[in-house]
Amino acid sequence: MRVAAVLVAFALTGCASTPAPDSHWQPPLGSNDVFNATPGAAPRQRLLVADLRLPPDAVGATHYHPWEEYLYVIEGSAVLDMEGLEPRTLTAGESFIIPARQVHTPRAGANGVRAIVTRVHDAGDPVRIEVAE
Repeated sequence: MRVAAVLVAFALTGCASTPAPDSHWQPPLGSNDVFNATPGAAPRQRLLVADLRLPPDAVGATHYHPWEEYLYVIEGSAVLDMEGLEPRTLTAGESFIIPARQVHTPRAGANGVRAIVTRVHDAGDPVRIEVAE
């Protein structure tokens, strides 16, 4: 019985010394590639997924994409500033599809933003086309 108690205590000690994973990891500021790959089911396409992190009130370059852009806000808020439309604010947990060729300017809210951005492009298409303001 005493041997069993020692083994259990030893096992629990080993578990207690294992650090818990850091659930608050933050990527560097900017657009951080998660995937940039050719899907097996669509060999003429590119799957582009980025973990986007912008500081408070950051404003990016005005641009558009040849294909739709899927945006999901994880933290903070993003202002969707799209040509010809009223600005719209997205907060954590909200998503939006930016239509293909829709000119837009990425903007972070007052506390910054972290979002997952997903696009599927034809292989060889530019990722984005900048537009003079």
